[in-house]
Amino acid sequence: MMRTLFISALLFASAAVAFPAQAVRLVPPAALAQAGDATSPAPEGTDDESSDESDDAEGDDEEGDTQALPPGPSGTGMTAETPAAPSDAPTTAPAAPAVDAQAQQLVSGAPLFNPNVAVHIVEKKQFSDKGKHELALYPAITQVNGKFTQHFGTALSYTYHLHENFAFQLTPQFNWVNTESDFNQELVDKVREQAQAATSLLLNWNVVGGVEVTPIYGKFAFYEDQLAHYSLVVSGGAGYGSTRHQLKPKNDSGPATFGDTGNRFVGSVGGGFRVLLGNRFAIRLEVRDIVYTARVDRVNGCDFNDLDAMDKSLRAGKPVTAANVSDGCQVAEFDGTDSNNHNRSTDVPLALALVRDPTSDVLNLVSFYGGVSFIF
Repeated sequence: MMRTLFISALLFASAAVAFPAQAVRLVPPAALAQAGDATSPAPEGTDDESSDESDDAEGDDEEGDTQALPPGPSGTGMTAETPAAPSDAPTTAPAAPAVDAQAQQLVSGAPLFNPNVAVHIVEKKQFSDKGKHELALYPAITQVNGKFTQHFGTALSYTYHLHENFAFQLTPQFNWVNTESDFNQELVDKVREQAQAATSLLLNWNVVGGVEVTPIYGKFAFYEDQLAHYSLVVSGGAGYGSTRHQLKPKNDSGPATFGDTGNRFVGSVGGGFRVLLGNRFAIRLEVRDIVYTARVDRVNGCDFNDLDAMDKSLRAGKPVTAANVSDGCQVAEFDGTDSNNHNRSTDVPLALALVRDPTSDVLNLVSFYGGVSFIF
């Protein structure tokens, strides 16, 4: 009996070491005793009892879903239960969701149609400006700050891009309409007053040379799949221009008359956008301010003394050519008649009134420039 218990303990210990994760069921001691005496003749009646116990054990194995273990050290058979699957065991992965073909479509390399993707793109400029020449035409330049004056003109601009963001620029401009505004004309008609000469000086033409810088450039999308490249341009320069002033307003006797008030230095500053259309053409939308001094002390080259001498000659019944004037005075501009049969000598008193009390000011001619350019 003691030997049987000792053998059972050894088998239990060896099974725990060999199969720590399995539940082991020991064979009853009586069966172990019978297994130990298997070499000796069994007494009568024991075969039936052993068969019954074996049948009971097989029934238990079938009911408990057990599997046979390897024989123990002494050849003793054992059975073990199959462990149940743990509750946290991984399950089969769910099927991947269907992929939207449009969401995966790339536009210029970016999934613009994918609602789950935030696209931030930094792209190198498609066309380089360094070393390029650009010729721009501004067919209709419109003054936007016309209170006492009104200007409409045309300009041609040449730009040499020395570097990617720096260029030299030359812009000649001719104002084919330069006259006093309707507001100033209304003052003349209703209250017999007009703006001072310094605030209503007109600009005939000007040529400005300077530089243009491009501090910012970028792109924008249009028509969903098209990209346009643009740049912010800032320009500045200085130049020379011609001015004139209205002498006689437009009335029933004829059109308005003007007197040349000389040439003077001008300055220019502006900014706007340049939108590339491929690598050869661009659209330019800019606003520029042309600044010039507006002191009026001469008309057609004649100062106060010259005009006073011509006025006295007219009062004496003599032609203006009889007056003693300086070399720079253009007397012919006040003599005879113009194409509208206007007697030019009648402008002498008007010109004298302008220079009698000279006024000075700094005028800002702010205009909108819209045009196209060719890059080569």
